[in-house]
Amino acid sequence: MIYNNTKILVDSLMKDKVPTSKICLDMTFGNGNDSYKMLSINENIEVYAFDIQKSCIDNARKIDNLKVINDSHLNFDKYINQKIDFVVFNLGYLPGGDKKITTDYDTIIKTLEKLLKVLSTEGQVVITFYPGHKPGLEESINIIAYLQKLNQKEFNVIRYDFINQINNPPFVCLIERIK
Repeated sequence: MIYNNTKILVDSLMKDKVPTSKICLDMTFGNGNDSYKMLSINENIEVYAFDIQKSCIDNARKIDNLKVINDSHLNFDKYINQKIDFVVFNLGYLPGGDKKITTDYDTIIKTLEKLLKVLSTEGQVVITFYPGHKPGLEESINIIAYLQKLNQKEFNVIRYDFINQINNPPFVCLIERIK
């Protein structure tokens, strides 16, 4: 397989973890592609998907194991009181949507602080960053600074970069709870 974009990489990470997962979260539902992909890998999982844009929620396909919630991912703990096995974030703005509606690093960090407490052992969080625009660059710098401080005895944090591409290409971080 040729890993020539972040989507292929994220799909590969999903294919590795989702088959053994029970509870998965899509923290930035958007068009639903990540949620639908997870369910195509394992139809027995429960996927909770969050988006603040009502249009995204209204356009969601009705699937039994998919709970699409019109709320900030910061509030995920109002809807889920179980250990979480796999989480995906796709930062930035919705392609084709309003570029003024974008993820915010402060909210992402607050969400991660809560999320990492309820991530199952060997649970994973996959975050795709888009530093090619100014808010995305600022977001990636601040979130990476937070991730670098995570306790290495509790978490592995891996950064996947396309280091030979120009114009600040997207990159992926994988956070994995090791104990």
